[in-house]
Amino acid sequence: MVSKIVRFFILLFLFVPGACTQSASKQDDLTQSAQKADSLSIKLNSPELKAINAQLLATPGEAALYEKRARVYLGLHEFNEAINDSKRAIKLDSTQANFYLTLADVYFAQNSTRLSKELLEITAKKFPNNTEALLKLAELYYLVQRYQEGIDFVNKALRINENLAKAYFIKGSIYRESGDTNRAISSLQTAIEQDSKMEDAHYDLGVLFAAKKNPLALDYYANVLRLNPSNAKALYARAKLLQDLKKTDEAIKAYEDIIATNKTCDNCQYNLGAIYLEFKKDPKKALEHFTKAIEINNNFVAAYYARAYTYTLLHDRVSAKADFAMCLRLSPNYEPAIQGLNAL
Repeated sequence: MVSKIVRFFILLFLFVPGACTQSASKQDDLTQSAQKADSLSIKLNSPELKAINAQLLATPGEAALYEKRARVYLGLHEFNEAINDSKRAIKLDSTQANFYLTLADVYFAQNSTRLSKELLEITAKKFPNNTEALLKLAELYYLVQRYQEGIDFVNKALRINENLAKAYFIKGSIYRESGDTNRAISSLQTAIEQDSKMEDAHYDLGVLFAAKKNPLALDYYANVLRLNPSNAKALYARAKLLQDLKKTDEAIKAYEDIIATNKTCDNCQYNLGAIYLEFKKDPKKALEHFTKAIEINNNFVAAYYARAYTYTLLHDRVSAKADFAMCLRLSPNYEPAIQGLNAL
């Protein structure tokens, strides 16, 4: 009986401390991992990251938290950390399609497009009704100009859900790039029917109609600006279209409004110079704007040429020659400058 009791305590002594040591080791690893993550959150100045780290310390097996943190790391361009967290989320729960999609997004942001494509193909097979994976594949094929394959993936997504605004937007983008303007317009308009707040679709429609000098483009740019009043692309595109439509006073105001909040818009200054030169017949005012464009961008060849030409109208041959010569220093084969110098 005594020997059995002794044996019991020996076993207790041998195995219980070992179990405690293993538990402590896991806790130490978790603590070290949390400390490393906290250190990175401080370095990156991310309160959101620190909050997720605190949640993970309390519930370290929560897969969704790792995916959430991967998204934060992605936004901070910490790609290796984002990859590690995405993989950890998938390992903890392989049934969530969005975990795979997050990892694919990280690969894409890291310029590992092959890995992104392969993972998206796996995701599309594992989750056959996941339209997001299909649309991301469509976007990848669009980017590498494999347009028909892109359309095929869009159509697969639309067979699952015919009301996907993003699908019609991608299809419109593919048609636009491949030169099928009518189909591009139709697809983008359908995208807006599905989601009237799709800013990019309104903008692209504006660009397509502006290329035709169609005033309807102004309505689409106005839609963009209602959704996002500070959209710089739409503000500039609207001003340029007003200029092209010879609505010069409106164009001048539009460019001046842009310049009021963006002092570095060299194209705005250049275009104002063109308006004053061509439409207002005011070469001195034009000269001011061409000079401002050059001050913003001293490699602006077209602005040097425009200013040189303006100097010729003002009979300032010395200044004109200097600007024509600058054009040729920046672009040795710039034919208009060669002709300008020969004409002096």
